[in-house]
Amino acid sequence: MNLYKTSILSGISTLIGMISGFIITKVIAVYVGPSGMALIGQLQNFINLVMLSAGGFLKTALVKFTSEFSNDIEKRNSYWSASIVVISFFNLLSFVILFFYSSEISTLILKSDDFEFIFVIFSISLPLFILNTVLLSILNGLSEIRKFVILNIALNITSLFLVTMLSYLFKLNGALIAYVTNQSLVLLFSWLYLKNEPWFKFANFFSKSDRDAYKGLFGFALITIASVFSSNISMIYIRDFIINNLSLNDAGYWQGIWTLSQVVLSLVTVAFSTYLLPKLSALKEKNKISIELIASLKLMIPLTVFIAVMMYFLREIIIYILFTNDFISMSSLFLPQMLGNVVKVIGWVFGYVLVAKGMVKYTVSTEIFFAFTWFLLTKYFIAEFGLVGACYAYIVNSTLHAFSMLYLYVYKVK
Repeated sequence: MNLYKTSILSGISTLIGMISGFIITKVIAVYVGPSGMALIGQLQNFINLVMLSAGGFLKTALVKFTSEFSNDIEKRNSYWSASIVVISFFNLLSFVILFFYSSEISTLILKSDDFEFIFVIFSISLPLFILNTVLLSILNGLSEIRKFVILNIALNITSLFLVTMLSYLFKLNGALIAYVTNQSLVLLFSWLYLKNEPWFKFANFFSKSDRDAYKGLFGFALITIASVFSSNISMIYIRDFIINNLSLNDAGYWQGIWTLSQVVLSLVTVAFSTYLLPKLSALKEKNKISIELIASLKLMIPLTVFIAVMMYFLREIIIYILFTNDFISMSSLFLPQMLGNVVKVIGWVFGYVLVAKGMVKYTVSTEIFFAFTWFLLTKYFIAEFGLVGACYAYIVNSTLHAFSMLYLYVYKVK
């Protein structure tokens, strides 16, 4: 399946995800306000970190090795089985920490132990989150894009239903519960949908796995660990910095523009995970890789620019429709945030080559470095320009990242 067909299918899924995301944003804005949105942002980043620690770090590795060994069933099953062993161990460890230290975690992340029950619920639903992620990664690696899209749509609709219903009934508590349970419910649908697939057999996930499988998974997983850990830690620190130096409401405005930015940007970037990673993993010649990158850039850049322009000129309407009048201060953040998105896409395209080729050293070091510089630049620009400085920092950091990825592709990828 080529990039354009994949982009169409991914676009359908992402369009539904965008609509769901917009409705969820509106629901949260109405029922919990800017301060509640800031707390939900903190919880989302924490969920990402815990999912990473509980086995989500194998996500990209599973895509790569499933694609790479699609014709070697024994080798492929070895990687799948090794991943189940690893996930089981880290889920047990995560459960113990979340369940028995829920009060302390609640105080650290959400600034109050009133939300202790949220982390108890999460400790129970976490294994279901991870198993659903594994199934999606395998579908991606097998290039089963249609099935991948259908399950993602199911996840978006489930999230929309839960957040809307629980926020309406229980306000902030309901929204928090929805975020720690949504993927666990989708797992049932995933199982029913995939149970007749020839690869979806118990034996394929519990066959013999060798040392090479574990070594390959952990070696490649460093990329995912570095990416998810560094970006989410940075966001938690940035949000804390805004809360402590500006206000909780300002943190909510920044969370609002960031959420909106990422929902819209996903329309462009979903094709990366569903097409580029398995495709680039299979290509061996640099000239063929360059052809794929050029095709990707020709599609991604104009689309991102168009979205950025539309978002900027319609910013006040967007705030009115998707948020509330309490979020009108966000309007000054649109232009720099949208410009940052355009630059970010360019860096992502070249960065995916490093991921696909397993260039762990360069990928890990750049992810950590640019997460660190993002936080430092944000502190500096906020001190100079106020809240809009956070968006200026995003532009500068994305530009430095894009140039670095281009340099590494030209001079380091063989």
